[in-house]
Amino acid sequence: MNRRKSYSSTHKRKNNRRFTLIAQRSGTTQIKRRSITSGRLFFLFSIALLVVISLLSMAVITISEWRVRIRTGELISENQLLDYELSEIKDRLNTVIDVVDSLAVEEEHIRIRVNLPPLGEEVRQAGIGSMLPLENKVIGDERVEELLVSLDQIERELSIQRQSFGEIQQTIVTNEERLLCIPSILPINNSRFTDPFGWRPDPFTGQRRFHYGVDFSSPTGTPIYATADGRVTKARRAAGYGKVIKIDHGYGFVTVYGHLNDYNVKRGQRVKRGDVIGYCGNTGRSTAPHVHYEVQVNDRPVNPLDYFYEGYEIAGNRK
Repeated sequence: MNRRKSYSSTHKRKNNRRFTLIAQRSGTTQIKRRSITSGRLFFLFSIALLVVISLLSMAVITISEWRVRIRTGELISENQLLDYELSEIKDRLNTVIDVVDSLAVEEEHIRIRVNLPPLGEEVRQAGIGSMLPLENKVIGDERVEELLVSLDQIERELSIQRQSFGEIQQTIVTNEERLLCIPSILPINNSRFTDPFGWRPDPFTGQRRFHYGVDFSSPTGTPIYATADGRVTKARRAAGYGKVIKIDHGYGFVTVYGHLNDYNVKRGQRVKRGDVIGYCGNTGRSTAPHVHYEVQVNDRPVNPLDYFYEGYEIAGNRK
């Protein structure tokens, strides 16, 4: 009991220990004294420490928020730039796709000219649409995924085109003689494309009738050219065709030139591509001077436009 009283009184004396603060104003002899207990001094020190800690915490939070706002602004700017760049890449990629598609059309025409079967859309689209570039990758942006899929499509199409052009090149190298026998130039210059291959109204009866060739209108006497190397098998009049020339080019190719005004070759003569074989006229079943031109492959009429180097541009530019 006495020990407890002794400790209590000792602790109380420590807390009640007083400190005197002496202050003197500069230039005067006036002295001010202030007394403060140790307990109060500890309390004031604790309050000051809490204030400092609070201020530091607020400063840290403010700086963190400021840095977050700055970083957020930077991210927004970066996202806007990425949006713009993605849009630019997509536009350029679409342009590349258009070029690849146009090359595919030209390639198909070339394949026909060198007597290779067309690849067709199924072959060109084989495998397109897979997510091969995205395997084991997390992208998180549909636009990027679309771009990667488009790139995969282009790579596949270009790979197919590369193989196709290699096949065409090999065919050209190994079949140069045959290529000279493929009808591939216009039979007449300075003309106007007037009638296509296929069904049309008959110019005399108006009834629907199949047209086995194409017509080019030009003044009487305009030169007519052999469209490939070959041998003349006919140079005489024929029903409906008037004065007509027929050339066998070999490899199953035959060309017919009708409604001529005159001949420049005779039956059995060998001709080269570009040789003048006759002249435009208005003979036979004809309403005006023109040349009726046919291409036959293995005794089957085909569209001559498929074999011209200029292709279907003739119909668009000269009709």
